[in-house]
Amino acid sequence: MEYIFERVSFEALNQNHENKNVFISVGKRIWNSRWTADISLLLVALIWGTTYVASKDVVSSVPVLQFLFIRFALTTVLMLPLTFGAIRRADRSTWLTGLVFGLFLLAIFTLETYGVANTSAANAGFIISLFAVMVPLIDSIVYRRRAKLGLLGAVVLSVLGTALLTMRGAQIHVNLGDLLVLGAALCRASQMTLTKKMTDGKQVDSGALTTIQLGVVAIGSGVVSMFQHPSLTGLTLSFWLITGYLAVFATMFAFFIQMTMIRRTSPARVAVLMSSEPVFAAVCSVLLLGEHLSVVEMVGGLCIVAAMLWGRRIS
Repeated sequence: MEYIFERVSFEALNQNHENKNVFISVGKRIWNSRWTADISLLLVALIWGTTYVASKDVVSSVPVLQFLFIRFALTTVLMLPLTFGAIRRADRSTWLTGLVFGLFLLAIFTLETYGVANTSAANAGFIISLFAVMVPLIDSIVYRRRAKLGLLGAVVLSVLGTALLTMRGAQIHVNLGDLLVLGAALCRASQMTLTKKMTDGKQVDSGALTTIQLGVVAIGSGVVSMFQHPSLTGLTLSFWLITGYLAVFATMFAFFIQMTMIRRTSPARVAVLMSSEPVFAAVCSVLLLGEHLSVVEMVGGLCIVAAMLWGRRIS
């Protein structure tokens, strides 16, 4: 009887072990699948769509660089316990790549946040999404490939969409905020292409790379902010709640997912998935800030989204 009991117990243990291995195997396949990459990046687009409303609310009472410093310093502190071992093992190439990406991120968020402070959240969301049309152009330059002729149509459509989006009455009115966000879009497109180029074929730890570049943004914005605004102001409970959301979800989670998933697909495919970001931004700006989009502006926004999808189709 004892022998039979031991045999049954052993077989049950072995079966549990096999089930566990199957579960782990299925989990790995799901995690490494393109569908997981697509869904994860789409979720990032949704989260980033809400950041324009959140940032616009915060920078109405807190200086831009001070806000960026607190946001990215908080994110870096939260990331360190999770990635400290990987950072210690990081080689020179990882540190160099993180530094380059960090400088790009500093430029992107500085231009974008100053831009949001000087234009509508909906406009910022649509204009920043122009990076998707810029990606194939920059991609062709970096990889020395001739851009397809049809891409010109997507560029023209995106320009038309931007013109309609910034039209006031019968005239096009491009303010400083619109131009700053456009500069952020150019920086984002460059960073996305370089991410693929600098990490392609390399064993780079996404956590270490993400933490390094976020730390670069925190240090860079903190140094400049220290000279511009030596004292902290406007740090209300609302500020900390919004900044906490941006730090945990819109920065730590979103950039880790982006750095992990972008290497499982192409920059152009990422651009398509992220094309939903301006739609989320426009919806949030209307629902949460009470912003108004005219018919002409909505048509302009749709032209930009269509241009992004067109650019992906022909890239």
